[in-house]
Amino acid sequence: MRTVCSLLLVSALSASVAAYPNGAPRATCDSMHPVHGHKPQTGTGGYAVFAEPDFTGARTKWKITLNGTSAFHGFLLEARSTRGGKIVGTWSHLPPRTKPLDCDGHRENAVTHYNHKRKDLNNVSFTWTASSCKDAPVFFKATVVKHYTKIYEGITSDVLNDVCLHPPKCKACGDETKAGWKKLLGRARARCRAGMRANSLSNRGNGGRSCHQEWDGQACWPQTPAGTLARLPCPSYRPGFNGKGFAVRRCTPAGRWSLHSRTKKRRGDYSQCTMHRDTNAVRASTSG
Repeated sequence: MRTVCSLLLVSALSASVAAYPNGAPRATCDSMHPVHGHKPQTGTGGYAVFAEPDFTGARTKWKITLNGTSAFHGFLLEARSTRGGKIVGTWSHLPPRTKPLDCDGHRENAVTHYNHKRKDLNNVSFTWTASSCKDAPVFFKATVVKHYTKIYEGITSDVLNDVCLHPPKCKACGDETKAGWKKLLGRARARCRAGMRANSLSNRGNGGRSCHQEWDGQACWPQTPAGTLARLPCPSYRPGFNGKGFAVRRCTPAGRWSLHSRTKKRRGDYSQCTMHRDTNAVRASTSG
């Protein structure tokens, strides 16, 4: 009898280990608790989930990013309605070593890891689309497995009160001359503020766990975990900015955007964007 019990225990553990590298099983969709047999850690472990609107298509889609201060091996990410916690929407544009998961009889309404070689995952971003505008309000919820015995559960984004935003109108969206770049800048600003309005906590404190989404006059900075460095591609709508550099901005451990080292203002550092810039573009955009 002892031998049979031992064999059953080994079999159960082997199944659990085998399930971990290939993603969360469907049985964990509701609880979002791994089958590893280990208790979750307290807190979020420095991990966070953020949402940004994407107006590139006919329907509003959302770029959902799971990131943190350290790498991780596994995760489960879902969108939940605030009315009863129902899993809603569908996921697409999955990065490498991730896969969709079918929960509650619906296709691809969750995402998880597919990391059979157990390589570290860092920041991962996906596209999420609501099934209906009536899905709102929604929030995004994640479980992160840093390694086999260290699990963080209940990592949630702020609430999106509207999932079907209308893109701001722009009559010169393809015009990068002097007459058009200010309108391009205005469109970027409007998109950023639309995302801030959709995020119910974007304009007030959030306990210091992150810096809120903010427009600094040049670009839209996403919510960023406290104590980390945010990095954005140089804005393409600014004349003379090169297309290869990055703007950077630090979120302090207290959850506040740091001041620019030179200007002492609340804005990012765009010094890389002006290195080796196209002087002809600057001259053309500023000429009469």
